[in-house]
Amino acid sequence: MNRRNAWQSLTIVSTKSEKLMTNTQQRIVSALVLAAIVCSIIYSGLFQTIIFLAVVGMICVDELFCNFIKKKRFSVSYLVTQLIFVAPFVYLNIVDKSFDLNYMLVNAGLLLNSFMLFYLFGTKMESGFVKDILSKFPFVVALFCLFPMASLASLLFYGKWIQVIVVLMLINFGMDTGAWFFGKNFGKHKLWPSVSPNKTIEGLVGGALFSGIVGTVAWNLLVSFNGVKYLALFVVFGLLSQIGDLVQSKFKRQFGIKDSSSLIPGHGGVYDRIDSLIFVAPFYATFMNYINF
Repeated sequence: MNRRNAWQSLTIVSTKSEKLMTNTQQRIVSALVLAAIVCSIIYSGLFQTIIFLAVVGMICVDELFCNFIKKKRFSVSYLVTQLIFVAPFVYLNIVDKSFDLNYMLVNAGLLLNSFMLFYLFGTKMESGFVKDILSKFPFVVALFCLFPMASLASLLFYGKWIQVIVVLMLINFGMDTGAWFFGKNFGKHKLWPSVSPNKTIEGLVGGALFSGIVGTVAWNLLVSFNGVKYLALFVVFGLLSQIGDLVQSKFKRQFGIKDSSSLIPGHGGVYDRIDSLIFVAPFYATFMNYINF
């Protein structure tokens, strides 16, 4: 009997390991494919990048509307919500192409992030006021996507817009990679178990420092050589990207879902993949405007 139990336990562990490896492989393959798609679109031109951002935003609206607040796809309210996102985004970036008007949405993104910070740190997990607001006024999810996506689009007005966007992506990538590495190898103290059980303080600190280094190197090589002038700021951007991930983790726990969708194998949905990026986008866009690059 003991041998049988031991064999069954070994089989269960082996099966879990195989599933883990499969999920890890899926994540790696999906990440490589996504990176190739994003890079090819960005380097194909400005117009293609704008359309890509619009499509990504519409997918995020769909995931929030249908999977978070459980409203029907292609209903009247769904179409109105999509229109609230796509109409101003297309107008400001294709029809009018006004940096000043677009930057108004960047400022709105900063206000939205202020609300998100209050939501994350100032409300209890069992609080349902955000869920109630979105359930009663589902069109609000359009603004959740419009402001950060407009912040990303504002970066397209700069001469070296490709390099500027790549730096932002690398800061975000550096945070994710550094947090994973340091958390896995040195993580002993949980960061916020009730919101995100797997995150550790060591992962947060290591990821932030790594994102600062990656961002500094990328900025000096791709944009403008400034030494370590922006190192501390890029570390802060890394921390902000992690806060964005925590905000979404709290959202998902309160709405009772694991992922925003199953669109990307091993990663979940599009909103899952870019939650940290779109949170830091308004801050990064403000930084770009401040240095008057």
